[in-house]
Amino acid sequence: MHDAEVIFAYQVVPGTDEILAFTASFGLARQEASQHFEELKAMDASVEAGIAIYKVGLKDASLSDVVTVLNHAADARARLIQTIERVELIS
Repeated sequence: MHDAEVIFAYQVVPGTDEILAFTASFGLARQEASQHFEELKAMDASVEAGIAIYKVGLKDASLSDVVTVLNHAADARARLIQTIERVELIS
């Protein structure tokens, strides 16, 4: 990985960034977020906050980072994500 590499993510739970789903492209993130939003609405879930889509810049991960992530998945964001920027809101 290199500093310039970018992936995209969207909120699994509307209005919170605690759980994100990651995708390789903006188009795929938008498609999956829209589908997820429609499924939540169909279940009468609260979706007033909408589902945010993020552009995620990845760090150049070291071997130590990869080993830590494999052994302690909770450390993944801190080890792998350099930047995260909201780019769209599905509502």
